[in-house]
Formats: sequence, structure tokens, C-alpha cells
Amino acid sequence: MKSYEKLIWQSLVVLLAILLCAAIFTRDWANYRDRLRDLRAKSQHAQLVDTRPLDTAQQVGALAVTRTEHDYAQDAERLADRSVDLAFAIAIHDAGRNPAPLTPQTRELTEKIKAGQSAVTADQSRVTQFTQLLAKTSDENAKMDLQGLLVTAQAQLALDQDNLDAANQDLVLAGGNKQAAIQQLLDQHNAQDAQSAATAAAAAAAAAASGVVTIERTQSKNIVAQFRAWNSLHAKETQLIQAQKDAQTLAAQLSASRDGLQKELDQEKSTKRASHASGAASASANGQESSPVSLLRELTEDQKNLADFGRRIDTEQQLAVVYSDWITFVSVREKSFLHGMCVSLFCVVLIALCILLANYGVQRFFAEVTVERRQLRTAQTLVLFLVQGVGILLILLVIFGVPSNLATVLALAGAGVTVAMKDFIVGFFGWFVLMGKKGIRTGDWVEINGVGGEVLSVGLLHTVILETGNWTDAGHPTGRKVSFVNSFAIEGHYFNFSTTGQWLWDEIEVQIPQDAEPYATAEAIQKIAADETAANAQLAETEWRRVARTNKAFSATPSMSIRPTGGGVNVVLRYITRANERSDVRARIYRALVDLLHKKRVPEVNASVLASPPAR
Repeated sequence: MKSYEKLIWQSLVVLLAILLCAAIFTRDWANYRDRLRDLRAKSQHAQLVDTRPLDTAQQVGALAVTRTEHDYAQDAERLADRSVDLAFAIAIHDAGRNPAPLTPQTRELTEKIKAGQSAVTADQSRVTQFTQLLAKTSDENAKMDLQGLLVTAQAQLALDQDNLDAANQDLVLAGGNKQAAIQQLLDQHNAQDAQSAATAAAAAAAAAASGVVTIERTQSKNIVAQFRAWNSLHAKETQLIQAQKDAQTLAAQLSASRDGLQKELDQEKSTKRASHASGAASASANGQESSPVSLLRELTEDQKNLADFGRRIDTEQQLAVVYSDWITFVSVREKSFLHGMCVSLFCVVLIALCILLANYGVQRFFAEVTVERRQLRTAQTLVLFLVQGVGILLILLVIFGVPSNLATVLALAGAGVTVAMKDFIVGFFGWFVLMGKKGIRTGDWVEINGVGGEVLSVGLLHTVILETGNWTDAGHPTGRKVSFVNSFAIEGHYFNFSTTGQWLWDEIEVQIPQDAEPYATAEAIQKIAADETAANAQLAETEWRRVARTNKAFSATPSMSIRPTGGGVNVVLRYITRANERSDVRARIYRALVDLLHKKRVPEVNASVLASPPAR
């Protein structure tokens, strides 16, 4: 093992150990639902009123899918809302009976509130007094003075009222006025109740968007769909069981609190009756409310508080019953999907068994084939492949079901096959193009993707040519066979020099020194090429006009371009020739050029023949 391979193995082992330790140390984080529930419980205990029943009912209500579940959710939310209302009533009564102990801060705020109330009362008296005087006075000057005083008094009243409200809010924030704090929470609760319909609609829309409704109301019998529905129902059942336990636990706690409160009230009754009996006569003599009446009012409030406890306990018990009925309904649906999965698994095992039996039967049938019919072994392999393929397809249909958008799936599969087999498909259709009137045949001289040669074969998918040299060579074979996919007939282009026309432009480049009369020599070179290719030029012009079917004049006359150089001129001569006569014509022109240049006593001649594409 090489050093870098050892390093990779060691790194992977170390990383695996680190991740294993991280998974072990963070295993308590996996049950995030219980952690969130504990955090929510702590936050609720820190509040003045416990609103967990309504929060739980709203959370599980968002999981309702069927009409029956929606009915259960509405009953649960109604009972939970009633329980929370009773909790607010109990909390307000308890805050009145047991006010928060005074601290230096709350004592200061209380004195400030008392002073503010006195100031507001005095301001209201002045406003009332000025208003009455203004109504009685008829003197205009006096009215204007009273009007100014009234405006000033009203402004002072508004200022003192704002200061009083700020002091009351500071007292609430400091925890010195539990009743006001609870009243604010009650107002928020009532505002949330006004938006309950919109919240329920949003929860239903969120459930539909998350796919819960579609999952649990599936009619598919495949294993995957039924397992997803069963898993969703199981998770819902777990939350409902927890909600039922919370309701039962709260009912038990409230029962214990009511029993303790009942004992305290029984003790207070006897104590208050004795104390109120001794002071009844003095209270009557002073014109105050009689002690028995005050005692009855206190006892009435206490009994009302006990009745609220009883009603809340009964509400929580009813809420637990609703959750129990909902759990039973969910459990029934959960068991139905579990039964469906068992049936589907039975079908999968049955199909697998049938595949094995079919394989055994096919093997037994072909095992009896005589030696003279061994060619049927291919048929045996094909039959076994078909049987296994059909069986696997049936098993996949049982597990995943028939796609609802089968047409889309087939279209995507066809598109995928088309992309994967593009070259073969285009090559196959390219064979039809090559077999057409403008195609190629065996023995043609062609150029495909820059490779020229003689066609050896044109198959359904491939074309094979015997490569020859490029156009600067004499066209001799190189000995290599080149195979092309027939897609070039559709996607690209090719040249066939064996069709009608067979003309191409050839080039000869000659460098003429400055002392050899270059321009006169160039004209002589052009005349030599024109004389050698006159017959071909005339025939080429005739064929081009016939093929193009137009009156446009085509010229096959040799052309020449002259470019001055440092020591003379560079002459490039272009002329028309047949593809198969190219070498002979070039040789004749080259010999004539050599003779011409020797007559003109040119010491150095640089002549080269360059390839050019066929004439258009």
C-alpha cells in the first residue's frame, strides 16, 4: 500500500471515530420534540396563566385530515379555549385575593399612582366646574376667560391621565399589579380568538402544502404509499397520546388544587364568622355595610372560584375524552394501512415464488433439449430474462405503484433513451440519407470530417473508407481504414468527388526573382495554364450551368494572384481540373513552367502544388 493510500485510510478512520463520538455525545439532542415540549412548559409556568391546553389543541388541530378528524379538532379547540377562559377567571380571582407583596419599587409606584389618581380627580373636578360656569355665564369676556381656563384644565387632565397610565404600566411590568397583567393577557387571548378562523384556514393550507392530506387519504395499494400514510398516522397518534396525557395530568393537578382550596376555605369560614360576629354591631352603628353581608360576598366569590375549578376540571376531562376518541379513530386507520402493507408484502413474496417456479420450469424444459438442438440455449436465456424482467416489474409495481402521470414518465424515459442513444439513432437515419440520390456508394472518392479516401462499405450505422493522402499528395492510400458513424450525413457535411461535375480548383505557387521580369513571366504562366486546361474549363462551365439551371455566367478561366515580396513576386495560379486527372494536369503545367523559367534563366524556382476544396 502506498503512502498516500495509508494517509487516506488513516484520515477516514480518524474521521469515523470523531463522528462516532459526536453522535454518542449528542444522542440526547435527537428527541427534539420532548426538549421543545419541556421548554414550552417552562415558559408557560413562568407566565401568569397556563394556556398550554389551547396551544396543544391548535397544534394537533393542524393535523386533521378527514371530516371526522376536523370535528374532533374543533371540539378539542372549543374545550381548550373554554379551559383557558376559566384559567383566566381563576387567575384574576387569585390575584385579587393574593396581591403581590410590595417591594421598594412597587411601593414607590403605588404612591405615584395614588398621587396621579388624586391629580386626575382634581383635574376632572376643575373641568366640570369650568364647564358649568361657562354654561351659566352670559358675559362674552368672561366666557373667553372661562374657555381658556377650560382648555388649560383639559390639557392638564390629559397630561395627568397619561402619567397615571404610564405609572400603572410600570407597576404591571414590575409585578406589582397581577390583575392588570392578567387582564392584558386576557385581552390578547380574546384577540387571538377573533383570528382563530384565519389561523385554522392557514393551518389547513399548510397541511395541504406539506402533503399530509394527500398522504393520509391515499387510495393507492402499493407499499410505499401505504407506509407513508401509516407513518404519518403513527406520528399523529403519538402527538394525540401526549396531548391526552397532558389533559389528564392537568385535570389531576386541578383536582388536587381544588381539594386544597376547599380545605382552606372551610378553615377561613369558621374564622371569619367568629371575627365578623364580634364586629357586626359596631359596623351597623357606624352606617357601614354589615359584616354578615361582607362575609356572604366573600364566601360567594370563593364558591364561584371553586365552581370555576370544577368546571375547568370537567372541561379537561372532556378534552381528554375527545383526544381518546380521536386516537381510536387514527388507530383504526393506521391498522387498515398496516393490513394493506401485509397484503402487498404477501403479493411480493408470491410473485418472487412464481418467478422461482417459472425459472425452474424453463430450466427443466430446456434441459430435455437434445444435443442436436443446442441453438435453443439462446432462447432459454431470452425466456429466463423475460420471466425475471416481468417478475421484477410486477414487484416494483406492488412496491411503488403505477405512476399517476404514466404518460409523462414514458415521455421522459423516451427522451432519456433518445439522449443516451442519440448517435446510434441519428446514425441509423443517416444511412437512409446516404442511400439516397445525393448519397455515396462503395468505390466513391469522398472527404468526411477532413479525412479523404475511397468508400469500402456503407452499413446501417457506420461508413468505412480507405484513407488516402491529402490534396497535396498524389492520392495514394495510406493503408488505414477509417470508420465514421452515419450521423455525419445529418449533423455535418461530406464531399463526394465521384458524382457529376467532379471538378476542383488546384493551385500552383511560384516565386519569381525581381531580375526575371516577374510580371511578364506571370502572364506567361497564366497563358500556359489556360492552354493546358482550356478543354476542361469549357466543359466545367457547361456542366455548372446545367446543374445550376440559371443563366448566370460561370467562369472556369485560370486566375492568378501576385503578391510582391522582398526578392521579387509570389505568383499563385488557380485552375480547374477533374478530380481523377488532377495529378496529370499538374505535372504538365509544372513541366511547362520549369521550361519557361529556365528559358528566362531564373536560377532558383520554388513551385508547390496546394490542395483546394472542390468547385462550388
